[in-house]
Order: sequence, then C-alpha cells, then structure tokens
Amino acid sequence: MSNELGQRGEALFYVLITKSHGREKPIFRPQFLGDKWPIVDFIVELVDAGSITPYFFVQVKATRNGFTKRDNRLKIPIYSDDMRKLALYPAPTYIVGIDEIKEEGYALSANGEWLQGMSSLPTTFPLNKTNQELLWKEVKNYWMKVKIRPKVSHFIDPRWR
Repeated sequence: MSNELGQRGEALFYVLITKSHGREKPIFRPQFLGDKWPIVDFIVELVDAGSITPYFFVQVKATRNGFTKRDNRLKIPIYSDDMRKLALYPAPTYIVGIDEIKEEGYALSANGEWLQGMSSLPTTFPLNKTNQELLWKEVKNYWMKVKIRPKVSHFIDPRWR
C-alpha cells in the first residue's frame, strides 16, 4: 500500500507543479527520476527562465493521515538523515508533502536551514499560484548568483578544435 501511496503522491506533485493557474503554460517542467534514485524524486526545470535552464530537486512524501489539530501541519515525518542528504545537493532542494485525500501539496525548503527531523510538515507554503511564482523566482535568483563558467572537457572530438 505504501508504494501505491507514494506513486499517487508523485503523480499529484506532477499535476500540482504543472498547473498553469490561468497562465498560457506551466512555469515548471518536472522529470521523475525513478524509484531507484536514492533521495530525490524529481528534477524540476524552470520554463522560460532566460539563457540558462535553472532547476531544483524535490523529494515527495505523501500521506492519508491528515493534519495535526494544534498547528494544522501535515502528518508526515521528515527524518534528519533525509534533510542532511538533501542539503548536500549543490542546487535548491525541497520536500513536498502531499495530502493524498485533499490532493494538495505543501513545499518546505531542504537547503540546510534546518537539519533536524520533524514529526510533521508545515502547511505554510501550499503549491498554489502565489507560491509557484515565489518558488520560480527563488530558484532563478539562486542560479543567477552562481558563477557558471564555460566547461572544458577532456572528452571532446579532436576535429572540433
């Protein structure tokens, strides 16, 4: 059953992140990395971001357990080991909690701001139009600040010189 829940959560994430919210087209292009990938489920590219293609990684966690009564947090445990592994990626990383029953998703940064585990996920940032736009800008700004240098490889065709 957990595999079915996980697969449905991943499918719901795909639907939520590609929702156009009245725009001409979606602003994200997600690609599922497969069940064998160790810690992240998706690489997500930004659409129409200029001369480079900014991207971020997402781990999706789904639940049917609802929300906490006190703080309205999604009842999904986040393990400290996962937070530390996600923070090691040299790119923006996020955990997205999916409420499978309501078909809603909530984003949480996993870039190293918090490395401890937590018993539930905050619902502060639902994957709605406003937060999609904030996420798009945050990821684009990250990659604009990174110094991308021309690549030099040893694995080139000598005739190309």
